[in-house]
Amino acid sequence: MEVTTALIRAGKHVYLPAFAADSRVDLVYVDDEGVHRAQVKTSRLVGDVLSFRTCSNTKNVPKDYRGEVDVFAVYSPDLNEVVIVPIGDTPSRAAYLRLGAPRNGQAKGVRWARDYRLTATLGPS
Repeated sequence: MEVTTALIRAGKHVYLPAFAADSRVDLVYVDDEGVHRAQVKTSRLVGDVLSFRTCSNTKNVPKDYRGEVDVFAVYSPDLNEVVIVPIGDTPSRAAYLRLGAPRNGQAKGVRWARDYRLTATLGPS
Protein backbone atom coordinates (compact mmCIF):
# COMPACT_ATOMS: atom_id res chain seq x y z
CA MET A 1 0.00 0.00 0.00
CA GLU A 2 2.88 2.39 0.79
CA VAL A 3 4.36 1.91 -2.68
CA THR A 4 1.01 2.47 -4.37
CA THR A 5 0.40 5.63 -2.34
CA ALA A 6 3.88 6.97 -3.13
CA LEU A 7 3.48 6.31 -6.85
CA ILE A 8 0.12 8.10 -6.91
CA ARG A 9 1.61 11.06 -4.99
CA ALA A 10 4.38 11.17 -7.60
CA GLY A 11 1.74 11.61 -10.31
CA LYS A 12 1.80 8.10 -11.72
CA HIS A 13 -1.28 6.05 -12.67
CA VAL A 14 -1.29 2.76 -10.78
CA TYR A 15 -3.11 -0.43 -11.76
CA LEU A 16 -3.36 -3.66 -9.78
CA PRO A 17 -3.64 -7.01 -11.60
CA ALA A 18 -7.21 -8.26 -11.27
CA PHE A 19 -7.05 -11.80 -12.60
CA ALA A 20 -3.48 -12.95 -12.07
CA ALA A 21 -3.17 -13.21 -8.31
CA ASP A 22 -0.25 -15.62 -8.71
CA SER A 23 1.55 -13.34 -11.17
CA ARG A 24 5.00 -12.07 -10.35
CA VAL A 25 3.79 -8.56 -11.26
CA ASP A 26 2.45 -6.88 -8.11
CA LEU A 27 1.34 -3.68 -9.81
CA VAL A 28 1.63 -1.75 -13.06
CA TYR A 29 2.18 1.98 -13.25
CA VAL A 30 2.15 4.41 -16.14
CA ASP A 31 4.14 7.62 -16.41
CA ASP A 32 5.60 9.81 -19.16
CA GLU A 33 8.19 7.10 -19.90
CA GLY A 34 5.62 4.35 -20.47
CA VAL A 35 4.17 1.32 -18.73
CA HIS A 36 6.17 -0.38 -15.96
CA ARG A 37 5.57 -3.83 -14.44
CA ALA A 38 6.64 -3.72 -10.80
CA GLN A 39 7.55 -6.31 -8.18
CA VAL A 40 7.04 -4.74 -4.75
CA LYS A 41 9.61 -5.44 -2.05
CA THR A 42 10.30 -4.27 1.49
CA SER A 43 13.89 -3.36 2.28
CA ARG A 44 15.96 -3.82 5.41
CA LEU A 45 18.20 -1.06 6.67
CA VAL A 46 21.55 -2.25 8.02
CA GLY A 47 23.84 0.64 8.84
CA ASP A 48 23.95 2.85 5.75
CA VAL A 49 22.69 0.18 3.36
CA LEU A 50 19.20 -0.70 2.14
CA SER A 51 18.96 -4.32 1.07
CA PHE A 52 16.23 -6.28 -0.67
CA ARG A 53 15.85 -9.63 -2.41
CA THR A 54 15.73 -9.65 -6.19
CA CYS A 55 14.55 -13.24 -6.56
CA SER A 56 11.89 -15.45 -5.09
CA ASN A 57 12.98 -18.53 -3.19
CA THR A 58 10.36 -21.27 -3.36
CA LYS A 59 11.41 -24.66 -2.00
CA ASN A 60 15.00 -23.36 -1.81
CA VAL A 61 15.05 -22.74 -5.56
CA PRO A 62 15.87 -19.09 -6.38
CA LYS A 63 13.91 -17.69 -9.33
CA ASP A 64 14.93 -14.44 -10.99
CA TYR A 65 12.33 -11.86 -12.05
CA ARG A 66 14.07 -10.94 -15.32
CA GLY A 67 11.70 -10.93 -18.27
CA GLU A 68 8.66 -10.78 -15.98
CA VAL A 69 8.97 -7.34 -14.35
CA ASP A 70 10.63 -4.08 -15.32
CA VAL A 71 11.34 -2.56 -11.92
CA PHE A 72 11.50 -3.28 -8.23
CA ALA A 73 9.36 -0.84 -6.24
CA VAL A 74 10.97 -1.01 -2.82
CA TYR A 75 9.54 0.40 0.40
CA SER A 76 11.81 1.19 3.33
CA PRO A 77 9.81 1.24 6.56
CA ASP A 78 12.89 2.57 8.38
CA LEU A 79 13.12 5.64 6.13
CA ASN A 80 9.45 5.83 5.08
CA GLU A 81 10.62 6.11 1.46
CA VAL A 82 10.17 4.28 -1.81
CA VAL A 83 12.88 3.60 -4.38
CA ILE A 84 12.23 2.44 -7.92
CA VAL A 85 15.07 0.28 -9.21
CA PRO A 86 15.13 -0.98 -12.81
CA ILE A 87 15.68 -4.74 -12.89
CA GLY A 88 18.69 -4.23 -15.15
CA ASP A 89 20.42 -2.34 -12.32
CA THR A 90 20.20 -5.26 -9.89
CA PRO A 91 22.04 -8.53 -9.36
CA SER A 92 19.98 -11.71 -9.62
CA ARG A 93 19.76 -12.55 -5.88
CA ALA A 94 19.89 -9.40 -3.73
CA ALA A 95 20.49 -5.69 -4.17
CA TYR A 96 22.17 -3.20 -1.88
CA LEU A 97 21.68 0.56 -2.07
CA ARG A 98 24.03 2.83 -0.15
CA LEU A 99 22.76 5.81 1.81
CA GLY A 100 26.19 7.04 2.91
CA ALA A 101 29.75 6.72 1.68
CA PRO A 102 31.53 3.44 2.40
CA ARG A 103 34.17 3.64 5.11
CA ASN A 104 36.84 2.47 2.66
CA GLY A 105 36.01 5.33 0.26
CA GLN A 106 35.00 3.02 -2.60
CA ALA A 107 32.86 4.73 -5.22
CA LYS A 108 33.12 2.45 -8.26
CA GLY A 109 30.25 -0.03 -8.53
CA VAL A 110 28.29 1.53 -5.66
CA ARG A 111 24.53 1.80 -6.14
CA TRP A 112 23.32 4.94 -4.38
CA ALA A 113 19.79 4.97 -2.95
CA ARG A 114 19.47 8.66 -3.87
CA ASP A 115 19.64 7.73 -7.58
CA TYR A 116 16.48 5.63 -7.28
CA ARG A 117 14.36 7.60 -4.80
CA LEU A 118 10.81 8.29 -5.84
CA THR A 119 10.42 12.05 -5.90
CA ALA A 120 7.25 12.10 -3.79
CA THR A 121 7.54 11.52 -0.05
CA LEU A 122 5.18 9.44 2.02
CA GLY A 123 4.58 12.14 4.60
CA PRO A 124 5.68 12.33 8.22
CA SER A 125 7.00 9.20 9.88
